[in-house]
Amino acid sequence: MNGYPAGFVRILFATLTLLFASGLALVPNALDTRLGLDLGLWSLGGQRTWAAALHAASFFTTLMLLGALWTVHMRAGWVRRENVFSAILLLVAFGLLVVSGLVLYYGDELIGQVALGIHLLAGFLLPVLLFAHLIGAVQAQRRCGLRRP
Repeated sequence: MNGYPAGFVRILFATLTLLFASGLALVPNALDTRLGLDLGLWSLGGQRTWAAALHAASFFTTLMLLGALWTVHMRAGWVRRENVFSAILLLVAFGLLVVSGLVLYYGDELIGQVALGIHLLAGFLLPVLLFAHLIGAVQAQRRCGLRRP
């Protein structure tokens, strides 16, 4: 991506990987505490606090990086009308994750259960949507005759 410091994309993907991995580690505990489902999956036990802190830190870093993407990448793509559909789906997924995450922390029990379902669905769909967006970007580059350095 032009207009970003060297290593920006690596930092973005590393942060997203950390966000997804820490969220995945929290799934068994979330199912148990919010829905009362003990599926016999491994549990973090005393490490849950550290996983939740890592998830929150990587979330805030991801939000900061999304803000950086907004200034150049998203605006330029919108003007060129490239990969807009997958970009909108990604933004909707991130929006659902932000709102449902807040509800998980601050909502009551019933709405927290609904928020958990939305959060898990959006979280598991996010890598698929990101992959689709990347494929669309490669196709757009080929149509324009651009090659990656």
